[in-house]
Amino acid sequence: MTVVIDVDVTRGRMSVKNHPLSGVTAPQWFGIIRRHWRSMDVLTFAPRLMFLTMMSVINSFGAMADYVFYGRAVRRTVIRDDPVFIVGHPRTGTTHLHNVLSQDVNRFGVATTFDVGFPSGFLSTRRCAPALGVLMDSTRPMDNMRLAHDTPQEDEVATNQMSSCASPYAPLLFMRDEAQFRKFYELDETHEEYPCEREESERWRSSFMWFVRKLQYKHGEGKRLLLKSPVHAARIRVLAQMFPNAQFIFISRHPYDVFKSAVNMADKYYWQCYFQRCTVADVQEFILKQGEILHDAYVRDAKTLPKNALYEMRFDALDADPVKAISALYDHFGWSDFETTVAPALRTYSQSLENFKKNSLSKLSDDAKRVVNARWKNWFVDLKYDADDA
Repeated sequence: MTVVIDVDVTRGRMSVKNHPLSGVTAPQWFGIIRRHWRSMDVLTFAPRLMFLTMMSVINSFGAMADYVFYGRAVRRTVIRDDPVFIVGHPRTGTTHLHNVLSQDVNRFGVATTFDVGFPSGFLSTRRCAPALGVLMDSTRPMDNMRLAHDTPQEDEVATNQMSSCASPYAPLLFMRDEAQFRKFYELDETHEEYPCEREESERWRSSFMWFVRKLQYKHGEGKRLLLKSPVHAARIRVLAQMFPNAQFIFISRHPYDVFKSAVNMADKYYWQCYFQRCTVADVQEFILKQGEILHDAYVRDAKTLPKNALYEMRFDALDADPVKAISALYDHFGWSDFETTVAPALRTYSQSLENFKKNSLSKLSDDAKRVVNARWKNWFVDLKYDADDA
C-alpha cells in the first residue's frame, strides 16, 4: 500500500489525558484485558494502562451508586421510539450539527461529554463533572472546538466503554488490529466479509440500550433523544429496527476535505489513545477502510427509509448559514416552533462562533488524491462530488 499521509504514531506514550476509556469500570476494563491482553504493548504504554486501571476502580464506585440509587427508576423508564440520529463519516461536520441542533432544548435531550465519558456512573457523580477538566483539554485536540463536561458528545464513546470494546472505536486503542473490529460497524451476523457473532452483537446492543435508557431517564420521557455518532451511518437498518419512528440526518462533505481532516485528527489525537505500537500505514488503512464501510452501508440502507425518516444535507450549507440550513431541515421533518424558539437560539449560538478559527489544513498531494479517488470512488459518485484527475 502506498503511504500518502504523515502522522506521528510515537508521540506522547506517557500521556493519560483525553483518553476515551477514562470512565471505564473494573469489570469493563478487565473484560478488555481478558480479550486483548496479547495485543497490548504493556511496557511501552505502562503509565496509560496503570492510570486506567486506577480509574476503573474509582469509576466502579460511581457505577455501584448509579445501580443502587437510580437502577430501579432507570429500568422502569420507557425509551421513546423516535430518537433523532445524526450520522455521516467522521470529520463531515456531525459535531457542528449536533451542537447546533442541541440548541433546541425544549425538544431534544443530548448526551454530554461527562455522560459518555463516565457512562456507568454519570447519574450519581454528575456533581463531579466540573472536575473532568483535569482529565481533558478545554478544546478538542483535532479541531479546537470547545470541550467541556456539558458539551454534546457522541454516544458510541459510551458504548465502546460499556461493551468492553465491542465497537468500531476500538481501533483507536488497537490500531494494529483494526481489521478485527470491522464487524462492529454493521453488527450483521450474515455479513459476507465481516460477520458479527451474535454474542458480540448483543454485547454492543445491551450496552447501547442501557446507556440510552439512562439518558432517557435523565431527560425525561417527554424529550426526544438527539444521538450523534458517525459510525451509526453503517447501522441505519439496525437502528431503524430498534427504534421504528427514528429519524436520521446525514451530513456529507467533500472527500478530500474529510481525508485531510481525518489525517489531522490522527496526528493530533490518536496517539493519546493507543495501547499498542502501530505504523503510519495502519492509521491510513483505518481511515480509508472506515470511509468505505460507512459509505457503502449507508447508501445501501438509506434507500429503505421512508422520506420523512431521512434528511440529507451538506456541510458547506450548514457552515455558510446555520439558520437557513436548519430551517430547511425542520421544514422537511415538519418540526414546529422553529422561528419562535429555535432560530433565536441558533443566532445566538452562531454569534458565539464568530471568533472560532478553523484548522488550516495543507493541500493533498497528487499521490494522496489518487489514493482517495480510488478508495472512495463510490463516495464521489453517489454523493456527486467532483474528483481531480490527479
